[in-house]
Amino acid sequence: MVELNLSWITSELAVGGSFPESLAEALAREHGVRAVVDLRAEERDDEALLVQHGMTFLHLPTADHGAIGLPMLEDGVGFVNRHLDRGEKVLIHCAWGIGRSATLALCVLVSRGMAPLAALELAKSRRSHVSPSPAQFACWSAWMRANGHGEAVPHFDAFKAIAYRHLLG
Repeated sequence: MVELNLSWITSELAVGGSFPESLAEALAREHGVRAVVDLRAEERDDEALLVQHGMTFLHLPTADHGAIGLPMLEDGVGFVNRHLDRGEKVLIHCAWGIGRSATLALCVLVSRGMAPLAALELAKSRRSHVSPSPAQFACWSAWMRANGHGEAVPHFDAFKAIAYRHLLG
């Protein structure tokens, strides 16, 4: 199997970094991915190439380390959940699979019933460098408040103890 910069957070949801166009076929054929969300503002996947290999595509351009806008989070969560509900595998990616992609994946996990810190712990355990920025924590928190999870929004200190533990010793 071709190695890609991705980690399976659940059996159907992967978070990762960018991949060369030459590996689009392997992404679909060997990894079974049927939908891709690209959060990079600095580049964009070739949608026609992904479609050619049987994948649907959503581009949510967000600056590196930046907050994902609430409308884009809503679009992303809806897109991912529609595919997951059909039993399809989804890749959410940005440049490195550290912040933007992890933030959207955390929203998806919470939307599917996970507690926020449990979602973060799961993501961190499957992809050790998951580390959303403070701005990304803020947009995740705003998304939770806007979607009826306001009481579950963790304090930033609880978030950083998990997200940044690789930096804290």
